[in-house]
Amino acid sequence: MSNLNKYQNSTELMKLGKVPFYLDNFVEACLKGRLNLFLQGDSGMGKTHLATNAMNYFPGKSMFILGRNDMDTRELFQQINLGKLKDAKSSQELKELTDKIDNHLLVFDELPNCVPVVRAQAFNLFDGFIELNGKTYSIGEGYSVGIATGNIGQKFTESSNDLGRALKDRMHVTIDVDYFKPTAKNTFNILSGNTSPSIDFTQKQEEGDLEEKILTAHREIVSQEIPFEKLLLANYLIHGLDYVKIGSRETTKTRLKDTWPNAITNHGAGSDEALILPVSIRAAKSIIRLSQSFDYIAREKGASEEEIQNNYFNSMMQAFKFVGAYSGILNDLKVREHYGNDKYSAMDAVIQTTQTQYDSQKKNLSAGFHMVNEGKKLQKVLNKFNGRWSFMRGFLEDILEENSLEKK
Repeated sequence: MSNLNKYQNSTELMKLGKVPFYLDNFVEACLKGRLNLFLQGDSGMGKTHLATNAMNYFPGKSMFILGRNDMDTRELFQQINLGKLKDAKSSQELKELTDKIDNHLLVFDELPNCVPVVRAQAFNLFDGFIELNGKTYSIGEGYSVGIATGNIGQKFTESSNDLGRALKDRMHVTIDVDYFKPTAKNTFNILSGNTSPSIDFTQKQEEGDLEEKILTAHREIVSQEIPFEKLLLANYLIHGLDYVKIGSRETTKTRLKDTWPNAITNHGAGSDEALILPVSIRAAKSIIRLSQSFDYIAREKGASEEEIQNNYFNSMMQAFKFVGAYSGILNDLKVREHYGNDKYSAMDAVIQTTQTQYDSQKKNLSAGFHMVNEGKKLQKVLNKFNGRWSFMRGFLEDILEENSLEKK
């Protein structure tokens, strides 16, 4: 996209090898991965501008909705051309109406301003369906994704913004733009080009094959085989981060339920055992998909296949950072006390510990997979997996048993 009103921000969010990623790259990664994106941050930080720029990828097949606290579901459906729903007399008529909707992208500005029932339907629309009278109806065909903006739980927010962890899960990726402010050069260019404080909705959406590029990328990302290393790391985030030892008793944070993190004492209280919960299976899927999208974009930017493979860990951890930071898995009290209320710094600390854990287990992991390939159960190899890596013991034993049954 190359119009004058293009979102400008050259603040770097991360690197994969030598490839830098910026906010617009993150939006593109979410579109290509079909991951719903929530842009969190204070007013005037460019959230809406960034979100509406994404509409240029889908000329004629994207929609913008401004959230209000007095909006009801009827108005929401009217805005997406489903105002005739109340006139439908059968499920078939409802299906015919919903099939006609062909929006690939829904941008919902200030979504937290809306009441819960409207938010719930908005999340459904992001995922390509609506729910009516206990039944679900697909919207259009194939690809659909959502970008929402808002300010969750900030001091000057005027409306009730407690989206809740369940609703946050529906937004696969959250980026707090307050931490990635445009550079002075960016703002100089922005101010010298247009001094109107309003978002320009009259700008012409670019023509061309941008839509097909996104859809093609999505199909390729979905069809790619997931690297084994990424699956292993995802399992660590689900099972390894769940492990905790209280005194001599090994247990999990999941089993501790509401007693986490207070039940963790001594050394564990100062580690990430008291800082973060494990990711859900749903979140792990989002992490893998976002990582695959990162790799896809890195290739487009010129990274070699060797560089991509060498950065699988970094790709997964950066995806973990932006999926996990605002998902509700962090201990907010610890984040305030030790990280200046900066969730990204807290996630960086967890990632650093994960790197140490992963590096310390590489030889053991290699020995474990060699054991599986040989088809021989070696207790001395299995015994190497303790603590956070205990899950690998059962995993390797299950593979050995599965392979043994297949040979019979």
